[in-house]
Amino acid sequence: MAACSVIFRLLFLLVILSASAVRVLSAGLGINYGQIANNLPSPSRVSVMLQSLNVSRLKLYDADPNVLLAFSNSNVEFIIGLGNEYLHDMTDPIKAQNWVQQHLQPHITQTKITCITVGNEVFMSNDTQLWSNLLPAMKMVYNTLVNLGLDKQVIVTSAHSFNIIGNSYPPSSGTFRQDLAEYIQAILNFHSQINSPFLINAYPFFAYKDNPDQVSLEYVLFQPNPGMIDPNTNLHYDNMLYAQVDAVYSAIKAMGHTDIEVMISETGWPSKGDPDEVGSTPENAALYHSNLLK
Repeated sequence: MAACSVIFRLLFLLVILSASAVRVLSAGLGINYGQIANNLPSPSRVSVMLQSLNVSRLKLYDADPNVLLAFSNSNVEFIIGLGNEYLHDMTDPIKAQNWVQQHLQPHITQTKITCITVGNEVFMSNDTQLWSNLLPAMKMVYNTLVNLGLDKQVIVTSAHSFNIIGNSYPPSSGTFRQDLAEYIQAILNFHSQINSPFLINAYPFFAYKDNPDQVSLEYVLFQPNPGMIDPNTNLHYDNMLYAQVDAVYSAIKAMGHTDIEVMISETGWPSKGDPDEVGSTPENAALYHSNLLK
């Protein structure tokens, strides 16, 4: 993986946002712990470092036992990931049970595992079979947790790219892509049934990179700017992240649900990127993250 991608995904914030007003419901620093890189510190060193920074949440893209063991008896809450390559197997109840028993149960008594993300940005691929397997896999993992008496302790969800949104402007007119509608509708029904959150990976950076002449840098970096007013709600947005989150809420509402919480599972800004990645500088990365925390 390129250095820029490692930097881009290593340190991101997890915050919970509400609909429309977009207030922070649960403050706390969370880290997406990526491990595809060279010269990474050991999990034990990462554990000491993050706990010294009062990091309270950590999201893995897998269920690395070395990491889970390194954080045993800590107060850090974990989201563990079940990769896209496992989705087909997870439609089989025996294989789903084996995965949970091998990757979750040995650690849950000592490490605070509170969530499993089944798949990551599945709809970014062109594999429609993968799309079809996502919900059955989520259901099977959930049923396994129920059978093992863990469903009250560990929630089941999946993380999605913001690209699943077909229209995001204005935020009140947000809709999902039409080619994904049947899949998303069924997934939303499942979230509503089990009361689990809808995770979105939201990166204003991409919008700026693709249209630097049309998107204000101040707007995406949480700096003072005129912002925009949604003509349908008269809500004023002074940053793109809040607008993106509300667009997701609107898309969910357009599918008949007002009972599903949206959580940002990834966000951030790269400190270094490819030549065409306008704005990927240490200064902008520092502004984005510090202003987001504020």
